[in-house]
Amino acid sequence: MLLSIISCDGEKDFFPTEEGKKINYKISFVDKENKSKEYRQSFVFLGKDNNLFPMLGNDGRVIFFRKNKNGLIIDKTKNIYESFITIDPNIFSYPEEKYFLKFPLKENNTWDVIEKTQLIMKLGYDRIYKTFLPFKMRNQIVKINDVLNLDGKKIKNCIKIIGIGKTSYNPGPPIGNINIEIKVESCFAPNLGLIKYTREEKADSETMGKIFFDKVMMFED
Repeated sequence: MLLSIISCDGEKDFFPTEEGKKINYKISFVDKENKSKEYRQSFVFLGKDNNLFPMLGNDGRVIFFRKNKNGLIIDKTKNIYESFITIDPNIFSYPEEKYFLKFPLKENNTWDVIEKTQLIMKLGYDRIYKTFLPFKMRNQIVKINDVLNLDGKKIKNCIKIIGIGKTSYNPGPPIGNINIEIKVESCFAPNLGLIKYTREEKADSETMGKIFFDKVMMFED
């Protein structure tokens, strides 16, 4: 969801062409115990490689995007540090390729993608379980001319997308079935790409609670 969009009015020129372009985000995360964390995230575009558009993150991920007549796709991810450190592959992998923007760019256009939950279940002090449950999310373009105010800047003609999904998890007795709901909101702007992204996951059990993730693009003065 981090690809630069050059135009919100058409279905062409959606990929960045400037190799070495860097974008920065400010991120806030609230965990199930209502504790807040803030950090920074940055990405650098590496230039076109055949039909793929790779982007390197400061966490060591390379995310590959591509475009076809139906929209913009996250093709795959790769952890460049995987040869000498151990990272859970579920963090970076997707169940299948997924469209993060689907043509035509019109209000009420919808499409489904496969996502994974990020909630963590904590039982007592020492039993902690990461979920990473696959679920189907229904995305919908709700606005194509939204206006956002970020860091004192008014950004016009943005595309606003809302994604809704749900799943369930059964860790066994005595807890039983736990229902999980997920809501994602993303906004894309002309010439900037993804400028704001929020994600909320909540469960109907205190063992999981809810988490909230907020990502906002940072602008240079």
